Amino acid sequence: MEQLMLNVKKRVGSGKSAARKLRGKGLVPAVLYGRGQSPLLLAVEEKAFLHSLRDVSYYSTLVRLNIENGEVEGEAPTVMIKEVQRHPIRDRLLNIDFHRISLTERIAASVPLIHVGEAPGIRLGGILEHLVHEVPILCLPTDLPDHLEVDISKLEIGDALHISDIVAPPEVTITAPQDEVIIVLAPPVKAEEPIAAPAAEEAPAEPEVIARGKEAKAGEEEEEK
Repeated sequence: MEQLMLNVKKRVGSGKSAARKLRGKGLVPAVLYGRGQSPLLLAVEEKAFLHSLRDVSYYSTLVRLNIENGEVEGEAPTVMIKEVQRHPIRDRLLNIDFHRISLTERIAASVPLIHVGEAPGIRLGGILEHLVHEVPILCLPTDLPDHLEVDISKLEIGDALHISDIVAPPEVTITAPQDEVIIVLAPPVKAEEPIAAPAAEEAPAEPEVIARGKEAKAGEEEEEK
């Protein structure tokens, strides 16, 4: 698997004030963990980070860190990104956590799951529901796939696919339960029939007895005249 190269700098100082100053310069505070070494405080240029990883998944990509002013000349450890924190409103990067890895030891990672093919049930109005978007795996870092695929070309309405339907490379082990449902082809949604508005009630007619009473009274007056 190709490794991306990312330039980073060692930084001095921690805490909210130091982090705020870094972000004001277009840098993102980062920390490098793992392999029994002390955490190393780093700073990453935000634009360079976003540009380098714009077409890949953050958490399933191998990255080599070119550490400027590192303790070891030419130090460029291979790492994986463990966490990226973003501002909830401004969508700016707040912090990045890197984790050192060994290329000769299996690692746990999550890779994107995509579907291939065309389901016959979709042509009949079925709705494809993707319930799982990432799959947990174990493999050597050099065998880490960009994604895994599942074939939907035989799905009819009401059918489902499970983890066991994913064909992974032999060097990759999927750690999710084999019976976990990943895709469902649901029936089309029926449009609800509009509920008829209740008919307006007609005003009650004036009782005939009252009308007859008035007519009778008018007749009596005519006789008296």
